[in-house]
Amino acid sequence: MSGDNVNHAWRPSTPARSEGGGEASFAAQHRTGGDPGRALRRLAAAGDRTAAHLWLATQPDLLTATPDPADAPIAEIWRAALRHHLAGEPHLAAARLATAPIGATGPHAVQMYCHAAVHHLLDDDIEQASADVEEAARAAHACGAPTAHQAYARVVVLLAAATGDAAATRGRAEATDGLRRADADLLRLMVHLDLAGHLLWAGDAADALRHAEAAVRLTEVAGDTGYEPYALTLAAVAKCQLGRLEEALADGAAGQRLRELAGVAADEAISLAALGMVHRRRREPRQARQALESALAAVGSGQPRIVSSAWVLAELARIRAADDLCAAQDLAERAVTMAREPERPYALLARGWVALLRGDTAAAHFDAAEARTGATVGRRRATLVEALQLTVLAADDPRASAGLLDDAAALCRELGDPAEEATVALIAARLQGRQARRGAEGAEQKLRRCGVRLDPGVADGLTAITLRVPAVVIHTLGDFRVFRAGAVVPYGEWQSKKARDLLKILVAHRGRAVPRARLMELLWPDESPSRTANRLSVLLSTLRRVLGTGRRTSGRGAVLADRGSVAIDLDVIDVDVETFLTAAEEAQVALRGGHPDTARALVRADELYGGDFLADDPYEDWAQPLREEAQVAHTSVLRALAQHASDTDQKLVYLMRLVHRDPYDEDAHLELVQVLRAAGRHGEAQRRYRTYVERMRELGIAPAGGEVTGPEAGRAGSEARQHADPSAGPGARVTRWGTSAAEPRPWTTELGAAHRPAGVPSQRTGIPRRLIEHPA
Repeated sequence: MSGDNVNHAWRPSTPARSEGGGEASFAAQHRTGGDPGRALRRLAAAGDRTAAHLWLATQPDLLTATPDPADAPIAEIWRAALRHHLAGEPHLAAARLATAPIGATGPHAVQMYCHAAVHHLLDDDIEQASADVEEAARAAHACGAPTAHQAYARVVVLLAAATGDAAATRGRAEATDGLRRADADLLRLMVHLDLAGHLLWAGDAADALRHAEAAVRLTEVAGDTGYEPYALTLAAVAKCQLGRLEEALADGAAGQRLRELAGVAADEAISLAALGMVHRRRREPRQARQALESALAAVGSGQPRIVSSAWVLAELARIRAADDLCAAQDLAERAVTMAREPERPYALLARGWVALLRGDTAAAHFDAAEARTGATVGRRRATLVEALQLTVLAADDPRASAGLLDDAAALCRELGDPAEEATVALIAARLQGRQARRGAEGAEQKLRRCGVRLDPGVADGLTAITLRVPAVVIHTLGDFRVFRAGAVVPYGEWQSKKARDLLKILVAHRGRAVPRARLMELLWPDESPSRTANRLSVLLSTLRRVLGTGRRTSGRGAVLADRGSVAIDLDVIDVDVETFLTAAEEAQVALRGGHPDTARALVRADELYGGDFLADDPYEDWAQPLREEAQVAHTSVLRALAQHASDTDQKLVYLMRLVHRDPYDEDAHLELVQVLRAAGRHGEAQRRYRTYVERMRELGIAPAGGEVTGPEAGRAGSEARQHADPSAGPGARVTRWGTSAAEPRPWTTELGAAHRPAGVPSQRTGIPRRLIEHPA
């Protein structure tokens, strides 16, 4: 959520509060000597912003003075309006002030126009409030009473603050003339709160935060603690828009607690709505839903309308998309129906995101266009950022529209919102495919630092790009399968096995162009190229048809072919071996850099490895390089997982998988035996050691020392002693290089010449070499 989507929610509320039962109680106070000014000031001190504005616009000497007969009708109008406000009937107060005549003069006329300006101001009718202020100015100049001039000056300042004119609020020092210290502090507090509210509504979060924090300091100094919850709420909203989500959550929660302690019932909806907004931006659906549903109930419970129901419905629609898209669609439709013009673009945006997640790209594109137009006209920059994201992701060819994301990123920088800027960067990187994986990783880290979860669910650009399934997905690790639009391509569509083989060859070359002559040689090794050229063209047509999706997925298609070569575009289709290799590389980078997410990255890479590359074609030479590269990468991942596993059983699982992958991996065998012995599982350790001895003997290599029982003990012990260090003490582990257990070899995920004796080939092939002689 962003600042320009708050709309009227952050403007001063009209929370009339009754001190004792309405107009009858007010009359009873009057008969018993009750002071309406004192009652109004008590409400103002308790956090009633409407009461505070009315008190600052009031000439106290007129509250109880008997007016002249000529002024009595005018005095009755504003006093009746005040009685209605104190009785908790702001709508009746506004209706009474609407009967004020134009052109009245005298102090009571000034008071009447000032009160009318306040009510229209807090009802967001700036035009009528400005007209009332003009009438107050005319009447004040005509009567010449100092108190009338002072009340008028204060209303001018309040109007300037509500319209965001900070310069005008600073340039009217006379507004505090005649005020007590406490009332002067109250005026400054209202100015800061009103400016913060307007700036949030206008999308200027940085200046809004400055005024909100100034208001928090004033409440602490002046003792007007009833306004501290509202000030903290405004600060939370501003920090949320600035991407400081952890701080925003802390301020929002503190404001909510203080509101409950202070009993400021009028701020319930705004406080809950702010919390819901922060949780939604943090992408925490459960907490956001709870807060927003409570806010919606508060808005509709008969309290003054301080939060837009349409805005809360739009936020709820985006949250409910995490668990019920039908409910989310209904909420979004209600939001669009109820929304007034300033908030309509945001409601359209919510409906568009929900439509996109439902797969209705046409509806999403329509709502994106409408929201984009409305946000541009209304200068709602934050809404425009998301409208641009939705426009790109709802397009038939998102990559062709990705240039709009540059405009969105520039707007984010203007707004000072690093979280939304990182979101835009992540969407752009995901659309670019493999070439931008570094950019995607950086954007993800930045989002996490901002307190944003990356799990899909909430209706926004992050979920849309995460759930955006490529039109074609090719599984090569294990069984070879091709998925088109989420369904497996039937075998009959291929028409021939050669078409499948052609795709496998292209995948094995990892997007590099393969000469046509080479393809013909691999597919028809015993035939002349002159006879197979047409066959290759037929296979290419079949491949294009099989990989087709019914709509364009990029500007050039999945199969790239010219007169001399053929390739596949790995940025258009998704290949599981490429995804795995990228994940394994990222895990290794995290491992070397000591990143806190290393374990998670390693586990993800391991989960992506579904088996050897093209396991159904074990003897094809063209598949061997990529198969071995994937095997080496997976072995490195398993080594790292075994090294980092804190649980013994889990460490054993990874070590056993290493030994199963490569039965001649001496390091894995020895570490497995060592872990079993450390766990007290000596019998199993001995069995594993005997297996290790057998594997090393197959290679003609003396095994490292150890205790072996049974018939093999003599031979193994004798061979181990041949390479033992004479200075080693009893029980010292002997290796084939003469290194004792007291000097363990440093662990590494890389295998090089230093980790095997000269003349012994790499253990990565996993092929027994019985004829290799020990170098000794």
